[in-house]
Amino acid sequence: MVNILKKSINLWKKGYYYSHKKVETPAYPTIASIEPTNACGMKCIMCPRDRMKRKVGFMEINLFEKIVKQMKMNSFIVLHHFGDPLLHPKIGEMIKICKKNKIKTFFSTNPSSLTDEKIKTILDAELDYLHISLDGATKETYEKIRRGRADFEIALKNIENFLKEKKKRKKSPETTIAIIRMKETKGEIEIFKKQWKNKKGIDNVEVKEFITWDGTREDITQLGDKYSKKFEREYYYPCIWPWGKLTILWDGKVVPCCFDYDAKLVLGDLNKQSLKEIWDSEKMKELRKQTLENSFPENHLCENCKEKEGFPPSRIFPLNLLLRKRTKFLDYFKFN
Repeated sequence: MVNILKKSINLWKKGYYYSHKKVETPAYPTIASIEPTNACGMKCIMCPRDRMKRKVGFMEINLFEKIVKQMKMNSFIVLHHFGDPLLHPKIGEMIKICKKNKIKTFFSTNPSSLTDEKIKTILDAELDYLHISLDGATKETYEKIRRGRADFEIALKNIENFLKEKKKRKKSPETTIAIIRMKETKGEIEIFKKQWKNKKGIDNVEVKEFITWDGTREDITQLGDKYSKKFEREYYYPCIWPWGKLTILWDGKVVPCCFDYDAKLVLGDLNKQSLKEIWDSEKMKELRKQTLENSFPENHLCENCKEKEGFPPSRIFPLNLLLRKRTKFLDYFKFN
C-alpha cells in the first residue's frame, strides 16, 4: 500500500511539472524499456536498422542488475528496444532479476526466435507478457515485410510449439500476436484477426499503429496506410516523455524514448552515472526547455518526430484532463 501511494504521488508530480512547464522536476523517472541487445535476424521494410551506425552488442548482466535496482518507480518493464531480446543468451536471467525486484516483464519477439530452447527459457523464467510480431496473414506478405531470415512456415511452427508448451504450464505469459497496419498489410487485417482470435493460448490479437520512428526516413514514412492520430493536432503541445520516462540501450547509454534507435540523443551513461543524476542533469533540462518551446536545433532527434505524446499543459492539472476526457494520457507517465 505504501509503495502504491509513493508511485501515485510520483505520477502526479510528473503531470504537475509538465503541466506547469517546469524544466526541473522532483519526480522520479520510470524506465520505458531496457534493450538487452540491438541484434536482430530480420530486415523489416518498416525498420530503419539498415542505417543504424551504433555497434551491435549485448548488455552485461551486472549492468542490467544495477539498472533494475534503481527502478524504484517501475512495476513493469519492456525488455526490448531495437533488437530481438531472445537473441540475448541471458534473457532468462534478466527476467528473473526483474521478478526478484517485483517488476513484471514484457517483450516483443520475432516468431523465428521461438526455438524450443528459448520457449523453455521464457516459460521457466515466468515472463509475464509476450508479444509475437507476425505482421502477415500469408507467406507472401510476411516474408516481403520481414525479409532477413523470415520464413512463414517456421514462424507458424514455432508459434504452435510455444502454444503447446504454454498449455502444459500452470503459469504462462499473457500472449499477444500482432500485425502492423500499413499499406502492405491493410488488405489482410481482417483475415489475420480471424486466423488468431479463437486460437487457444493467444490472449490478444493486436492491430498496431504504424510508426515513423524519428520522422526522418521518407522511405519508411510512406509505407504507412495513414498517419497516427497522435499527431493530427490543431496546434503544437510539448511531448510528455521528458517529464515521464527514459529508454536504456544495451551499453548503458540513456536516450529520451523508444524512437531513438541510433543513440542520436544520448542523455547519460548508467555505467558512470545514476539514473537520478541523468534525470536531473543539464542535458535533461535543456531537452525539456527545447520541448516546451518547440525550438529544436537542426537534425535534433525530436525535430521531425510525428509520434509525440502529450496534452495541452494547464495549471489546473489533472482537472484539465478530466474536463477534456483525456485521462488516458496519464498512462504514458507510468507502467502498471
